Amino acid sequence: MSAKEGVLRIEWKYAEDFKRIHATNIFGLAGDYDYRLIFGGPNIIMQEDPSATPKADGEYKVEVILPFRTMKELRDLLDDAVKNTELRFGEIKLPKKPEDVFKQP
Repeated sequence: MSAKEGVLRIEWKYAEDFKRIHATNIFGLAGDYDYRLIFGGPNIIMQEDPSATPKADGEYKVEVILPFRTMKELRDLLDDAVKNTELRFGEIKLPKKPEDVFKQP
């Protein structure tokens, strides 16, 4: 019996436990063997007393663990997506970081 060679075509579908989230925050962490992206977002806590100080907390929604090769492939995919999106809609502006606002000249 001989082994078959060729390209394996993968039929993609959504897994039963597939989740879609709207993430407004992302955190990254490099390990010895992979890179982890943790996505989440803030939750506004409704105050019954209108004079009370507003409150919010954050919630981690999903963690994606990427081998280093996949991390680099993701970078390339996102670089292309940013370029194409900015061509279509204009520059994507990032908010200033607190450390940029309070820099001493």
